[in-house]
Amino acid sequence: MAETFDNAGAGLLDPLAGVDLTAFFESEAAVGPEGAADSDATSFDVSPFESDAWFEFSEASAPADAFAELCSALDAAESAQFEVNWAMAAHLDAVARALALAARQPGLYLRGHACAGSDAAELAVRAAAAELSMRLQVPAGTIRTRAHEATVLQTRLPGVWARFVDGVAGYVDARVAVDAAAGFGAGDARLAELDDALSSVIGTVSTARFRQRARTVRAGLERDRLEVRHTRAFAQRRVVVEHVDDGMAWVSLYTSQVDAARVWARLDATARRDVGAADEPRNLDQLRADAAVAWLAGDGTPSAARAEVIVTVPVLSIAGVDTAPGMLDGVGPIDVATARQLFADAPSFLRLAVDPITAAPLALDRTRYRPTKAQRLWLTLTHGRCTRPGCDRLAISADIDHQIDWQHGGATNADNLSPACRGDHRLKHASQFTHTKNRDDTVTWLSPTGRAYTDPPPF
Repeated sequence: MAETFDNAGAGLLDPLAGVDLTAFFESEAAVGPEGAADSDATSFDVSPFESDAWFEFSEASAPADAFAELCSALDAAESAQFEVNWAMAAHLDAVARALALAARQPGLYLRGHACAGSDAAELAVRAAAAELSMRLQVPAGTIRTRAHEATVLQTRLPGVWARFVDGVAGYVDARVAVDAAAGFGAGDARLAELDDALSSVIGTVSTARFRQRARTVRAGLERDRLEVRHTRAFAQRRVVVEHVDDGMAWVSLYTSQVDAARVWARLDATARRDVGAADEPRNLDQLRADAAVAWLAGDGTPSAARAEVIVTVPVLSIAGVDTAPGMLDGVGPIDVATARQLFADAPSFLRLAVDPITAAPLALDRTRYRPTKAQRLWLTLTHGRCTRPGCDRLAISADIDHQIDWQHGGATNADNLSPACRGDHRLKHASQFTHTKNRDDTVTWLSPTGRAYTDPPPF
């Protein structure tokens, strides 16, 4: 930064072209251990002429030492960002190597019988992803995505990868590049052109501009394949729900631009029809949101889809004696007024009143293999999610797993049962992970690498 400042000053102030202003920009990082005592931010060896030159050039109202301290902080922020970028590249590389090794050597994770299966490599990769998920508290799907991103960058976009490894490019921009390379097969000659175009600008422009550049370059490389690209993208259409604070959530729909325009047009027309009416206090945004919810939930229609959502409401809150919040399964607390309303009249919600002190379940049937509906309900309420540490799949759609297998003497009771999503349930039986249900209802997974993983207790 000092060099840049000096050059700029030399171009504008000829009399000061030879002035060395380096002393103004020295950071504490440049001071060795012996000079640490002299590294006070307010102590600078500055000549009167240099000080006058700096003030004349910058027209600053702050002292020179404050400007130098500012530059030191800016340099530190930039250096830290470079280190973050480099560390993320190293992380992706390590994740890819771990999953590739598991695929080559399934016996690292799988039991003997599972190693002989045609899907042994896939199961081993899932096991490695599950372990990283538990170590890092990141969804297993995210782990696999990162391994894929590393592979694409290393094998198809080496120029972009080099910029990422050097710390110049960030992870978000690297993902934009990976998306741009989707659909190009290994060895496709166009990848080299894409890599050259993206690596020349990545890290030098904002993410928004880089994304626009990536789209433009790709469109130029695939002028004759726009329909194919749309078909591929359209196959990924989906709806995503993201729960946020204050009892709210985002519902995101990924679909074609044409369908999105149709949906928006109808929502907007409906809202504009009703806004401004004498008995209508809602604004346009609120009317659009309410109309979307009513249409998607099928309110007032005989063909409305009926889905079961579990809401737990303390008895005293229902009676109005207490204000303890209700709990929406898999999400968290909701305000007591909403909970009372749901408990009173929402037919698509499964309602369960619990003792405000013990929350104890009724005695349940423990004499058969398959859990009863009451047992499944209680386990769903108790755990909320799959019991593999790091997995966030909801318990309401999970399998109910015997910790000690039924055929090995395990009982079908709450102490021996826990929800596990279908993928982790299968992984338990195929892999060398061992599982223990603890007294506080947590479940510990012990990896063949020797590390144990346990999430905090439910409730």
